[in-house]
Amino acid sequence: MTRARAKAKPQEYLSQCEIDGLNDEKRELESTLYESEEYGKGTSASVDRSKLKNEINRIGAAIHHGTPGNIRAIEKDKLIKEEKELEDAIAKGMPTFYEMRQPTKNPGAVRKHMAWSRRNKQNIARYKQIQRILRPLEPKSIEVLRKEK
Repeated sequence: MTRARAKAKPQEYLSQCEIDGLNDEKRELESTLYESEEYGKGTSASVDRSKLKNEINRIGAAIHHGTPGNIRAIEKDKLIKEEKELEDAIAKGMPTFYEMRQPTKNPGAVRKHMAWSRRNKQNIARYKQIQRILRPLEPKSIEVLRKEK
């Protein structure tokens, strides 16, 4: 009897905004820890430094695991190729700017968008992950794929 293998969950990367928020939270905890060590001596209001240190370490680990590392040229080429394929797949059937701006003049535009969104949910999620790896500071949005008319 063999064990069922667990599917490896793809690495989830954090957006730059999420990384910045975690860094801010980490800095606040570090300053609280510093202040408790310097100015909290001899007071009855004690701060649990071990909890603060554990929380700082947890946030540091989350930042480390959520930040994409440097990618090699071969991996980058594969990601760029996959990005192009996803762009083609996502753009197929995507409602135009005109349809989205004026749904009253385009009956069925909302239903079309909802169906398109449902069909491409996984592709869009993968596209966002690729953008976070290739362009962590300025990722491309799927809206650049939308046609004018």
